[in-house]
Amino acid sequence: MKRIPLLVFVPLYLSGCALTDLPELSFTDVPQMWQGPVIEEAEVWPETDWWNAFNDEELSELIATVQENNLDLEINQRNLESAQIALREAGFNLLPIPVVSLGTGANYIETDINGVETSGSTDVPFELGASFAYNDILSRPANYDRAVADYDSRVAQVADVALNTLGTAASTYFQLLLTRDKIEASNQNVENAEAIYRIAQARVDAGVAVPIEALQQQIALERERNNLRGFIQSDLATRASLALLTGQTVQGFDVTGQTLQDIDVPSVQPGLPSELLVRRPDLVQAEADLRSARASVDIVKTDLFPQISLTGGINASSASLSDLVSDPDTFLTINANLIQTLLDNGQRFRNIDQATLAMENSLYSYRRSVIGAFNEVEVLLSNIQLLAAQGIVAFQNLEAAEESFRIAQVRYQEGVADFQTVLTAQNTLFSTRNSYLDNKLLQLNAMVGLFQAMGGGWQAGDI
Repeated sequence: MKRIPLLVFVPLYLSGCALTDLPELSFTDVPQMWQGPVIEEAEVWPETDWWNAFNDEELSELIATVQENNLDLEINQRNLESAQIALREAGFNLLPIPVVSLGTGANYIETDINGVETSGSTDVPFELGASFAYNDILSRPANYDRAVADYDSRVAQVADVALNTLGTAASTYFQLLLTRDKIEASNQNVENAEAIYRIAQARVDAGVAVPIEALQQQIALERERNNLRGFIQSDLATRASLALLTGQTVQGFDVTGQTLQDIDVPSVQPGLPSELLVRRPDLVQAEADLRSARASVDIVKTDLFPQISLTGGINASSASLSDLVSDPDTFLTINANLIQTLLDNGQRFRNIDQATLAMENSLYSYRRSVIGAFNEVEVLLSNIQLLAAQGIVAFQNLEAAEESFRIAQVRYQEGVADFQTVLTAQNTLFSTRNSYLDNKLLQLNAMVGLFQAMGGGWQAGDI
């Protein structure tokens, strides 16, 4: 019977070892269509520079600074470089380990009985040797599969951190502008409260109003002054957070923007729900972790088979260096080693069970991430529509509150309306103005959240 050489047998053996099937999502985990309202004329999926959709030049410049100087992103980049090195190492591990040596032979010194020393060299002073070792052949493909999955997971993790960092920068910038809007509104509130206080005090001095009216308004005035001080402090705290994102100290750091009103609320819509699986970095990472867990099962399964190792070497020798290249004496050796564990009290099967359970947990983690991602997009789509409708009402309410306060102030000054009417109109204006400003921030942050929930223009395969 003709024998198959071991070097041919090993690849054939490996090709016959079926990998563990990769668990799949349930068909109910991925919806066919979105239920939430979708703006038909909007762009499908965000661009990688999604922040430009807000049409704010300073925001775009800020994001560029964050990309260049953010400390977390710097750490991120180095983690990615480390993962690339680890993947290359895993690729080299698929190959035999070669060793090449060059020697000049052996010198010797002899001493006779009279103590006379003689020296010389052997007849073959030049030797060239090469050897290789190829151990644990069966487990190497699975180890490489796990290394690839781990690398894909790290790439997705890096993209997820970057997406979250840029989203945080945009939201923090919007928060700073809102704070400045509220500082402006608070200044208006203080001016309005001072005007009413002067009127109340004049009426008290004229004897046509009781002192309590001036005292109540004085309390309202001090409350608004304290609110103003709080907003000024919030401006500093928010600038400090934004400065940290750009890798700077707050000293000397500032932005020129003063209001949210000049920033557009963009529109975007998601494509097919199934596309989200390759567009969201956290979902790609969870899928890669599942592949890594599957590879771990394959690795422990190889323990059921013999451990195959190959070693070999070739040695060439010659009396001269030129002959070593042109006409050496060569010797070739190849050895194969098979080791099979016969009895381990079931340890290998227990290892397989443990690895299988870990793989199943990875599947459930993946499913949880997928279901959570689809739910997040659905909620954001509905929330954006709701906030837009509320924004229209908030603007109308602000106009009505401003007119109501103007009328109440005039009527109180003329003595037609009582002080409580003015106080109520004043408080309504203050709260309505804040509600209008808060709604604009909520709309902008909801869009940032939607851009992030849809992956921020990233796709699997991007680096």
